[in-house]
Amino acid sequence: MKFTSILLGLLVGTTFFILLPYFFLLLSIYLFLPIYSFFILKIFGIILILFGLCLFSYCSGLFFIFGKGTPAPIEPPKKLVVEGLYKYTRNPIYIGYFMILLGEFLFFGQFLLLIYFFLAIIGINMYAVFHEEPILKKRFGKSYKEYFKKIPRWL
Repeated sequence: MKFTSILLGLLVGTTFFILLPYFFLLLSIYLFLPIYSFFILKIFGIILILFGLCLFSYCSGLFFIFGKGTPAPIEPPKKLVVEGLYKYTRNPIYIGYFMILLGEFLFFGQFLLLIYFFLAIIGINMYAVFHEEPILKKRFGKSYKEYFKKIPRWL
């Protein structure tokens, strides 16, 4: 794995899972928005964050082992990955992202984190449909088109 892929992954992860949520936390506090803070939600939030991180790590490993690449666009997989969770959904890494963001909302209880979660779902879906899928159809041709027909985008 190239150093640049790792660096890009850290930069994107830091931005989307730490810096932007922190911004929304501060904005929520500044705007005196309601806080939904219950111990059981905090525990569930931690579980979701950890499960999302595990899902991302597992799927990144599948990209490395079976795809001979990474999830980073600068070092994409050379082979189409259809093993593991990719047998059931085309985007398990993004599902892991959603778990992390929902977990952050549940843990911190700040309303704007819930808005950020929904905006992320919309943005990632648009990215997958309009950017990622056309590239994968071009890169992997018939094998991706068959995979696309059989396996759902999300669940």
